[in-house]
Order: sequence, then structure tokens, then C-alpha cells
Amino acid sequence: MSTQSTIEQILAELGLWDKTWVELDRIDKGCAFILANKEMLAGLPARVRGNLAFLKSDIDLYRRKAVCSLARRLAKEIDSAIIRKRTQIRVNKKTVSLYHYKLIHA
Repeated sequence: MSTQSTIEQILAELGLWDKTWVELDRIDKGCAFILANKEMLAGLPARVRGNLAFLKSDIDLYRRKAVCSLARRLAKEIDSAIIRKRTQIRVNKKTVSLYHYKLIHA
């Protein structure tokens, strides 16, 4: 499998390949696919793979940061970028931030 098709498949499993805004929870669910198919990442350069240790973390913040940074490195490898949009809503008299991500092709 070529590097380009591997990256496209991983980004599609994260929900980023179609041109719509994706919630952070959807990207986080795609982390299981990456862990189950680590051999796909073996063909990628080390600077793209990075450190995958935090993908197994039980702490949501660490796992989500790791999968988002991996997605950004993958997008950069195919001359694309991932942008983020933050929206704030009020829940039980508290302000909560929701994050959405989108892949932009060059």
C-alpha cells in the first residue's frame, strides 16, 4: 500500500476525509482503528508517525491531543492542513467549548 493511500485511509477513518466539519469525539473514536492497524503506520516516515504512546492513554485529553497531532502530521504529508473551529455554548450555567475539525486540501 502506498503512503498516499495509507494516509487517506487513516484520515477517512478519523472522519476527516470528507469536506465537512467533524466533532472531536468522532476523531477520538477513530483512535481505536489506528491502534488496531499500527502496521499501516510502519510504512510512514518516523517524523510523520511520531510518538504513538499516548494513543493508548485512559486520560481523554492526552489521547485526543495525540490523535489530533497525528492527523495534522498526516495531513501535512499530503500537502493539506487541518483547521479547528471553536464554538461556545452554555450548559447548566457554565460555558462549554466544542471543537470541530476540517481537512483543507491544497
